[in-house]
Amino acid sequence: MGTNSPNPVPFSEPPYLCGLPSPYYTEAHRQFQKACRAFIWEHLHSRAMEWEREGTVPPHVFEAFAKHNMLLPNLPSPLPVAWLKKLNIHDILGVKVEDWDLIYTGIYLDEMSRCGLSGPPSSLTAGFAFGIPPMLAFGSREFQEKFLPDMLTAKVRSCIAITEPDAGSDVANITTTAEKSADGKYYIINGEKKWYILVPGVQFTTVH
Repeated sequence: MGTNSPNPVPFSEPPYLCGLPSPYYTEAHRQFQKACRAFIWEHLHSRAMEWEREGTVPPHVFEAFAKHNMLLPNLPSPLPVAWLKKLNIHDILGVKVEDWDLIYTGIYLDEMSRCGLSGPPSSLTAGFAFGIPPMLAFGSREFQEKFLPDMLTAKVRSCIAITEPDAGSDVANITTTAEKSADGKYYIINGEKKWYILVPGVQFTTVH
């Protein structure tokens, strides 16, 4: 678990934290890593195994991550800086959103995975990671104005619908379709999904 854990795991640290020279990790990256590990240990990893056994992560954990902008690293880099500043979001644990790069993203993902479990971390991040990027990439301005503010500030949540009875999670073979209605105002979705990831408490679904 590392230095912020009562049970450090031998040889688990990435090379740049073990003294090996690196042209990629700056002092700012190293400072973020320390803050990131401390935050994730306090709010997630210290009880991750307990929540894994219970099959749920309490809502207050998601709220803590949202309050400190610690869901934003799940978005593609570069971050949507204009949108974030419009919503008065300026930094992630002290790192300015305009300075965010893929090295910070890698540090975040490495720290999130240190508990060795997929359930608790992904229960916080999957809806955010899959729900917002399509809105940013393909949503009309009107669509974005309506939904992005509450999504980016995590006031609402989304889930993922991928797996089908006959295709599993193989997106190359899913059969669900989305076709425009006759008046061109709506999409009509036909198909069947077997599991929805993060359904409890969500307001939107990203359908594949």
